[in-house]
Amino acid sequence: MTWTLICSVLLLMLPIHAEAASEKVTLKVLDLSQDFFDKRFGNAFTAKYPNIQIKVIPIQKQNGTSLLSGDEIRKLEDKEKPDLLSESLYTHSLDEYVAEGKLVDLGPYISQSKSIKLANLNQNIVNSMKVNGKLYTLSPTFMAKGLFYNKTLFDKYKIKYPKNEMSWAEVMELAAEFKEKAGSPGFHYNHELFSLAAIDIARSYNLTYQDKSKGGKNITFNTKEWKSIFDMVLKAAKKEAVTKEKDAFLAGNAAMTVQDTFLLRTIKLSNIKFEWGVVSEPVNPARPISSAYGANHMFGISTESKHADAAWKFIEFINSEDFAKGYVKDGEFGDGLPTNECCKKWGNKVDLSGLYRLAPVKEKYDSNIPDIWEFLSKEGNSAFKSVLKGTQSLDSMLASLQKKAQAELDKAWAKKGK
Repeated sequence: MTWTLICSVLLLMLPIHAEAASEKVTLKVLDLSQDFFDKRFGNAFTAKYPNIQIKVIPIQKQNGTSLLSGDEIRKLEDKEKPDLLSESLYTHSLDEYVAEGKLVDLGPYISQSKSIKLANLNQNIVNSMKVNGKLYTLSPTFMAKGLFYNKTLFDKYKIKYPKNEMSWAEVMELAAEFKEKAGSPGFHYNHELFSLAAIDIARSYNLTYQDKSKGGKNITFNTKEWKSIFDMVLKAAKKEAVTKEKDAFLAGNAAMTVQDTFLLRTIKLSNIKFEWGVVSEPVNPARPISSAYGANHMFGISTESKHADAAWKFIEFINSEDFAKGYVKDGEFGDGLPTNECCKKWGNKVDLSGLYRLAPVKEKYDSNIPDIWEFLSKEGNSAFKSVLKGTQSLDSMLASLQKKAQAELDKAWAKKGK
């Protein structure tokens, strides 16, 4: 009788919202497909929690070849009422969802968790997800960019390795030094050199060609800041220090490249023959930031969910050290780097800590602002080549791009009736 009384008291002390361990629960979430979700998260989770099944509501259109738009995802979300919110958090503002009261505050869950500790998660990513000082989402992985380098080539020509938080100017100078000493380009870039300046380097400087933070109605190309970036790339290109040759870095024909963490998977599958290392992406020394987009698998609990505890078990599991270790063991990093900092080495050999150093810029996405990058890319590539050939000055190029891009942007806004 005494033992029965004690058990009864203990049961009464349990949180009233806790779901019975044996209760079978089905959680709903939006994602590309059931198979895609299960391979990344579902299979590992249900192996540990067989009573909790996860049903995926596909975000593909009926033709199967394209995805739903941001507004369409939101409508699907309103109809299906998923327990876990994820996809919509990338097409709409996280702040907006919090303001609308759609997400559960994860603070109480995190404080009681034995599987995850905030101190063990990358603080740059954790802080980027906070809204008014609180966490409503967690992400098991994040995207970063890094400066990958061929250690074998650097050793051969007795050139010092790259270091964390180098400026882009230092990288271009190092690429030129490599060209001079080795006779081969020091830096590989996958696309047109106009994009290197207008996208990669500009993002590191938090510089945009369109004033999206002020409504997105003005082009901002013709400035001293933009001129210095293009001038930097032009000088390196004229020295033949930069190459666009396909897979030049992987083939060992270029000493460095700046790419996102998907390159880790390519390196594994390519079975390259040289030693390599990686440091943080180049930065603007005055304000070191990451140009990558940070958290890429945010999951939150819907305030409408009837299975909040089960939903938390999923979020807790995929952010745990055990999940991170299994993810790293795979070695492909197909979804980015693990946010849990237990595993900062690739194959227990290559130090990846430099990829964890920089905080991402927290940007608000506005689908109403027209994007003219396709037009700008075509015009810019042509103009950049003419400057490289000496048939046009850099000043003339920037002034012309400013005028043409503004006219194109004005037309795009006019189509929207604004």
